[in-house]
Amino acid sequence: MTTIVLIPGAMHGPWVFEPLLAALSERGATAVTVDLPSISDDTATIGSLTDDVDAIRSAVARVEGPVVLAAHSYGGVPARAAAAATDAVRGLVMIAAFALPVGVSLLDAQGGEFPPDYERSADGRGVKIGDIAETIYSGVDPAVVEKALPRVQWQSVESFTQPAPAEPGPDVTVTTIIATEDKALPADQQRQWAESSDARVEVASGHSPHVSHPDAVADAILDTVRRVEAATR
Repeated sequence: MTTIVLIPGAMHGPWVFEPLLAALSERGATAVTVDLPSISDDTATIGSLTDDVDAIRSAVARVEGPVVLAAHSYGGVPARAAAAATDAVRGLVMIAAFALPVGVSLLDAQGGEFPPDYERSADGRGVKIGDIAETIYSGVDPAVVEKALPRVQWQSVESFTQPAPAEPGPDVTVTTIIATEDKALPADQQRQWAESSDARVEVASGHSPHVSHPDAVADAILDTVRRVEAATR
């Protein structure tokens, strides 16, 4: 049986996947989540991109059988590196995610500087998006947004500045979910990165389709699982 490993985007924990986990469970899928060390309330011990890659690899190692990673936004960066590091990862689903070329950092992709609305922690080690309700949660039910905002944590500056270390090889089946109404990561950029994907799915969503359109995202993930399993028979 294939296990789905869900990887959150910047400043979010596994809690953000609650709607998607419910949709996957209804479809009989097995899914687990990953806590990324670069996301924390405590910036004194906050981790890096390298730590995130290691955390994903550890999560994969605890699973028996093949794995499909499903990553949102920033999570796509460590997910792509982790997919390159182990044969257990057979599929990768990029959910409105950054598919950075090797050697390019997330900060590079944002023009080399943090946007002026980003909040910086007192020790300078962490950042938060200032207009997260408008950008990350565009199109999401306001009641859901209200509950989510207090749970948003710091994202390490180091995870933004470290270059992408690796990308998946040709044996990994890649699906890109493009959020067509995304205010945080333009859909045209997502489409450009998706040109090398094995499959593309467009969802009329803002930057968090796993929250606003969990059924569509679950269906795309399970389609990837089916293609991975068919290829290994």
